[in-house]
Amino acid sequence: MHKATILEGTLAFTIAPDGPILIKAGESGGADPTRPDMEFVRTRRNGVAQVYLPGPSLKGVIRAQCERICRSLDGPERYDHAQQHRSTDEFVPPLADNPLVEKKEYQEYRRGGNDITFSSGIYFEQLKSKDTALIYRRSSLVSQIFGHTSLAGRVRFADAYSDDLKPDQLEERNGVAIDRIYGSVAVGLGPFNYETVIGGTFKTKINFKNVTLAQLGLLGLALRDLAEGRIAIGFGKSRGLGRVKVHFDTLRITYPTCELANGHLRLLNGRRSVAATKLAGLAALCADQAQFKDYALPKPEHDQGNMPEGLAYSADPLMGVELQAQGNDQVQAIWQACMPAWRQELGL
Repeated sequence: MHKATILEGTLAFTIAPDGPILIKAGESGGADPTRPDMEFVRTRRNGVAQVYLPGPSLKGVIRAQCERICRSLDGPERYDHAQQHRSTDEFVPPLADNPLVEKKEYQEYRRGGNDITFSSGIYFEQLKSKDTALIYRRSSLVSQIFGHTSLAGRVRFADAYSDDLKPDQLEERNGVAIDRIYGSVAVGLGPFNYETVIGGTFKTKINFKNVTLAQLGLLGLALRDLAEGRIAIGFGKSRGLGRVKVHFDTLRITYPTCELANGHLRLLNGRRSVAATKLAGLAALCADQAQFKDYALPKPEHDQGNMPEGLAYSADPLMGVELQAQGNDQVQAIWQACMPAWRQELGL
């Protein structure tokens, strides 16, 4: 799937603390008694040490929320629906893996089985297959997006940096371990202090490539939950830390091998076209091509959505076609356009 680029995109957004947040550094304050026991992670940028939000931390939060959403909606009806739309009679994987399952002798997973024992990574380590189409179609939906040990992910999370963080927006707090039985300070565990960020804005980007509208819609649902405070980031979530505000700045989707012709978004090779009034996902442009048939992509008509009002394709200055959404409203309109494809993926 990575051998060709049908579509790719970049979501730029800004994260602002909605209260204290802490993403811990790997090491504590150490021998320096002036440093907090738990320090915010830092890096050197432009020759200066500064706090930042690591891309892997953001990716982990969003992936975990995608898995929660999928586990909440998965079930036998979805398996039946997915099986009917596949050209093979092999098993249909669950929407999300169990990241805690231990390595053990593989037991074939089938519809109606216990999906809490399934892990795409462990399965393919034991299967030892190099068939990329088989690896993709037998991986869970979340693993198709984020990857596993045998499959590269289709999203990349950049680190988030701040250009307006002020010194007084770094705050040191104190904490203490409480005995859950007696309600007093736990014996042998004294007070500790930790460093939090309480202000500033952090800008970052998510790059994605060759995703279906259902996959893009799921990613949008998880990001919406982060923006609305349903999930938190970093350390101390149960202590009230980690809540953030999110502003979606731009979403740019490009189709580098397409052109606009006669009111259609069309591949340069002329094999497939989609009406320019439709938002096109990966499958809308390539599902019926021979080299992609074994990937079990959605049907082309199921990977299209109505173009949001006020948005339209435009020719890229060099080559290809692009779609640009500006601000929260337009970006979320793109995700709303993905929802019919997401519902189709669930069999709703």
